[in-house]
Order: sequence, then C-alpha cells, then structure tokens
Amino acid sequence: MKKKYYILFAIICLYGSGCTSKPVVLSRYLSTEKNIQFLVEKGKSHWEKRVNPKDAERARLFLSKAYYQNPNNGEVSALYSRVCFFIGYYLEEDPVKSDSLFIEGMETAWDFIISTETYQEGYALTEGDSIVKMISGIENTPQEIIPVLYWWVANYSHFLLTKPVMERIGKREIIETALHRILALNPNFFYHGANRIFGGIYARLPGVELSHSENNFEKSIAGSPNYLGTYVIRAQYFHTKSGNREKFVQDLQFVLQADPTLLPEVSPENLLEQEKARKLLANESALFE
Repeated sequence: MKKKYYILFAIICLYGSGCTSKPVVLSRYLSTEKNIQFLVEKGKSHWEKRVNPKDAERARLFLSKAYYQNPNNGEVSALYSRVCFFIGYYLEEDPVKSDSLFIEGMETAWDFIISTETYQEGYALTEGDSIVKMISGIENTPQEIIPVLYWWVANYSHFLLTKPVMERIGKREIIETALHRILALNPNFFYHGANRIFGGIYARLPGVELSHSENNFEKSIAGSPNYLGTYVIRAQYFHTKSGNREKFVQDLQFVLQADPTLLPEVSPENLLEQEKARKLLANESALFE
C-alpha cells in the first residue's frame, strides 16, 4: 500500500504540480538575473574609467552581453547606446568603424523603443505609411524612455552628419520629431543635449537659416555652460559655415582654458572635447581657406 502512495506521489510531481520543474526554472531565472546584474556592474565599473580607451571597450563588452540577455531593460539599453556613441565619437579614428559604432548604438536603443507599449500604441493608432506611423510612435514616447530616445538620436544624427545631403534631408523629420519630444518632456537632459544636436544639424543642412543653428547652440550653452562639447560643435560646424574665424578661435580657446572637472560626471567627455579643440585649432587655416 505504501508503495502505491510513493508511485502516485512521484507521478503527481512529474506530471501534475511540477514539483521538480518549478524549482529548476526558478533557479535558472535567478541565475540569469544574477549574471545580468554582474555584467551590468562590471560594465558600469569600466564606464566610470572610460577616459582609458581599454576601459571604454570593456564597458561596451559587458553591457552588450547584459543587453542581449535582457533587451527589455531601458537603463542598460540607454547606457550601452551611450557607450557606443562615446567610443565612436571620441576614441575611434577610423570613420567606417565610427559609423559602425553609431549604428550599433542606434539599433540598440531603437530595438528597445519599438518594443514599448507606448511606441506600439502610437504606431498602431495612426493611419498612413510606415514613416508617419513611426513618427507617431516617437511622439508617444513617455518621460521614462527619454534617455533611450536621446542616445538613439545622438547616434543617428552623428551617423548622418557625414552622409550625403539628400540622405540627411530624408531623415530630417524623424530626427526633428525625436528632438522635439525630448525638448517637450526633458529639455535639460544631458546638458541641454537636444538643443546641441539641433545646432549641429541645422548648421549642416542646406536651405536652413543659420539663425536656427545659432539659437539652439545659445540655448544649450545658456542652460549648461560647463559642458564643453557644445562650444566645440558650434566652432566646428556653425562658425566654419558662417565664416567667423574669430568666434571659431574664441570658442575653442574657451574650451582649452576651461576646467573639465566642473561637471564631474562628464569630466572624461570634457577632457576629450579639449583634445578635439586642439585638433580643430591646428587645422584652422584649412577650415577657413
């Protein structure tokens, strides 16, 4: 009789309540979560030391592994996309490899954005072609996804900066939609970054009054005067376009004389902006021929 009860209990465990499978599944889940947490922590640790190119690359490696194990984590998606931008913009000297990094950062952020209910809702409830639907999805982006949206547009816009005019014009509405959404919900994000990107884009687009570029650079600098990247981009794109050599030198000299540690959280970026300023000044004559 006891033997029958043991057999019955075993059958229930295997085929009924899942006595053996549930603990195993839970154990695997906890193990995966623990591994992701480890990868994120390692990535963040190397990111803090990103002024060293090897640490920046290691941050990318660990965060990419964390992202691919859980692509639904917005914080990881945003940071991974930002790391790609950082390496592509500051460290990589080969334009082809820089573009590859911008694309990697762009795709990482975009895959997260389009997986959200808010984007899918905006996309689905809008009539029109895929571009119109895409724009509606972006316009429906909530506050909490702004970091991901920002690094998507940062990577995308820098990728487009060196592309043919027609390609830049063709993507203009999508880029502008994302930037306007950031300005509507969190205009201060990343040191008034949306205005800074607008300034660079409008300085490079034909047929756009340079005053639009100038106004956006001024707004970005007024809001975040200690973020040195805005001065560098203004010198590189706006002052060269307007032919103002004196202002070009003035902005870059300001960057070189500034204290890069006034914003500790982006002091690596500010240090590398000073290096960009030196290179631009060394190339001054060629830029104003």
